[in-house]
Amino acid sequence: MASARFEIDRRPGGSLFSATKLIGFAAPLYILVNPPIASASTVQTGPTGTGDARAADRADDAFGVRIGTEQIGLYSETLVRGLNLQVSGNYRLAGSYFVRVGNMVDPLLSGVTTRVGYNALGADFASPTGLVEYGLRSPIDSPQTSVSASLMPYGGNLLEGTIALADGSRRGLLIGGQSSYFRSSSGARGQSYRFGVIGEVRPVADSSIAAFFSINDFDFDGNYNVAVRGERLPPRLKHPNRLFPAWGDHDGQDINAGIVSRFAPTDRLSLMGSLIYSRLDLNAADFVLYSLQEDGTGSASITVNRPRDADAYAGAVGASWKASGSGRFFGEIRMRRTYTAFAPAASVRVPILDQDLGLPDVAPPPLPFLPQTLDRTRQISAGIGYEHSFARLRLKGSLQKAHNKRTFSPPGLPESASVQSPWLYDLSAAAAFSRYWTAFATWTRGLEDSGVAPGNAANANDVLPVVVAVQQEIGARGAITPDFTLIASAYTISKPAAGFDANGAYGLSGNLRHRGLELSLTGKLVPSLRMVAGLAYLDASRSGEQVRRGIQSREVPGVSDVTALANLNWSVPGMNGLSIDGQANYASSRRVRSSDGLRAPGYATFDVGALKSFRVGGTDFSLRARIVNIFDSDAWVAQRSELLDRVLRRSIRLSLTARR
Repeated sequence: MASARFEIDRRPGGSLFSATKLIGFAAPLYILVNPPIASASTVQTGPTGTGDARAADRADDAFGVRIGTEQIGLYSETLVRGLNLQVSGNYRLAGSYFVRVGNMVDPLLSGVTTRVGYNALGADFASPTGLVEYGLRSPIDSPQTSVSASLMPYGGNLLEGTIALADGSRRGLLIGGQSSYFRSSSGARGQSYRFGVIGEVRPVADSSIAAFFSINDFDFDGNYNVAVRGERLPPRLKHPNRLFPAWGDHDGQDINAGIVSRFAPTDRLSLMGSLIYSRLDLNAADFVLYSLQEDGTGSASITVNRPRDADAYAGAVGASWKASGSGRFFGEIRMRRTYTAFAPAASVRVPILDQDLGLPDVAPPPLPFLPQTLDRTRQISAGIGYEHSFARLRLKGSLQKAHNKRTFSPPGLPESASVQSPWLYDLSAAAAFSRYWTAFATWTRGLEDSGVAPGNAANANDVLPVVVAVQQEIGARGAITPDFTLIASAYTISKPAAGFDANGAYGLSGNLRHRGLELSLTGKLVPSLRMVAGLAYLDASRSGEQVRRGIQSREVPGVSDVTALANLNWSVPGMNGLSIDGQANYASSRRVRSSDGLRAPGYATFDVGALKSFRVGGTDFSLRARIVNIFDSDAWVAQRSELLDRVLRRSIRLSLTARR
């Protein structure tokens, strides 16, 4: 039985350390020169440094992989088949059920993979809209020390160090940290300090117990978005510029901790258990909403949120038993408890502004104490399933019963509660109709979160109810050559729709249906040239009373009909360790808002990069350079919240990683 999988991830940033922050990085630098006996003969199972990790090298399909700051794929955590998996809550950590509230720190992660279609068939009790899988690094499989330094866009920087020690094949410890300083093209700044630790033991063969803890302390200028005022899009933003008030702030802490275990007492029986805690403490979360006209003038509203907290416990126990022949029974019990506490925000209005001049000086609003609203959810589910493999056919089915209770406690008002107890199921079939080609079909009914009301809603920060989502999919996977794979699928997803009502409140109303086609091509065209390419078509529509009354459009705002990417990675012949890569991305136009047919035009971006790996003494080095959006495409990107964001501007990233 495979043990828990562990790996890495990084984000933009980096800064100089105070004396206390330096401790986490001085030890890796020392061990690179004086390696401990336990690391004398290491086995590298995955990239462990910022510079040598390329998402394209790890991609099994074109649907989404992130390794640190590098992302490749048609999808990401925030947009999968037109839906947000961060909102839906479909997460797995080292294969275990996970409710993510706070962000995991990068030194503990090997990568983040978006699983849909064929590559999601292996998950028991699958989710309708797909899965986001976080991989943990294993200090036993990869007892390695690494340090990396990165020059990030616009003067930012990032420093990272990890120590992974193993005592044979039974015990291991990984300690990692990051210091980051972030700058954006708009001039926004921020910094964060991250620390994490993983301990793993394998008491007997085919077993693994891993415990982890991570903390991320962050402080940024704030967040902003743009709403369209009028019938045309505003001009491009001037950069750098003052987009936040001088007192603007977005700071807090992410904390994650837990234990995941797997044990195979016999060749037929496998057991698993996990308990994971995730927390987000927001001390400040200032948000600027610009309302701009075609000429760049307009107004702004600065929302100042009072401190708010959110946390979640998620636990699961499960078993898998291989029956005689080719059958397998499996079962799992899951529980979760989520808690959110928030109070109303205050705001400051700037009635007149010109975006070219930036945000004028304004005083912060008073923030007297107000009691908090408490939003709590308890959920438990139990499920059983069976899988059977024939000569060329695999059938799989599962049935779950879920019980979800949400309690809402506003100050000074009676407490209210809602209960849902749906039956859920997952059916799939995969048939090999030749040596190289397999067809598959799935039908899934699952329970998913709906997220919170966005900052521009009248009920901002309200937690929306959980909903039942249904998905059907058919597709095929095949090998065009032994080294080149094609995946094609067609799907439909339906669930209750979230949107704005006539009063500006954001909630559930009507139904949402996403129908789409996907194509992925991955593998080697020739021995020295690897390609990852994908194409997706999506028809996203809404129905219900709000649509019939004209309050909401039938077409879903903030979703492209067509997205595409192509990535090529060339290992230069005769130059050992040198490779060059390039990537093109395209997204078609998006509807901006429900009230009219205004659209944000489509856009394309192009990236280029190079990687050089070499060895000096007993230390491996990797030098990575990358230019993102080389032609500096600058376009408005419409969001589901009917606000505008923008394409990341041209930037240069350079990193050097040493590992031993």
